[in-house]
Amino acid sequence: MVLIIGNIVALIASLLMVYSGIVKKKKEILIVQNFQMGLLALSNLILGGITGFIINIIGVIRNTLCYYNKFNLLAKIVVTIASFVLTIMFNNLGIIGYLPFIAVAVYTWLINIKDVVKFKILIIFTLVLWVIYDFTVKSYTATLFDIFTIVSNIIAIISIKKKVIK
Repeated sequence: MVLIIGNIVALIASLLMVYSGIVKKKKEILIVQNFQMGLLALSNLILGGITGFIINIIGVIRNTLCYYNKFNLLAKIVVTIASFVLTIMFNNLGIIGYLPFIAVAVYTWLINIKDVVKFKILIIFTLVLWVIYDFTVKSYTATLFDIFTIVSNIIAIISIKKKVIK
């Protein structure tokens, strides 16, 4: 039953993740991602993915600071150190348990990318790490939708590039 509940919550979050892939304005992406990460945190907690829970909560804080233009160098350092320390303290999945930290660290340091295409590439890279993690914690709906989100971001990049060419 826990597996089903965790995957239902992940499904709702995943639908938001796919939607964030078609959004073209960075601030709107951050808003959608906050709702998505809150639900993914809950799903990870239900499914026993403690580091995924922690990293998603930290991601909500990071995105909120970024949205309000309060995400400076000090905030990046604090988010990275907090993520690392909490991952070490609560990791219950070995090497796989570090993938959410790697994803959040890379995303944290590159989140201020102005170019939407490069921002979407960043999302794609971090989602590849989440595909592995989500599959490991048996969040099958999140795994599937991670893949869908990667595809939707690729489609959005192609769409943006076509508009630039015209």
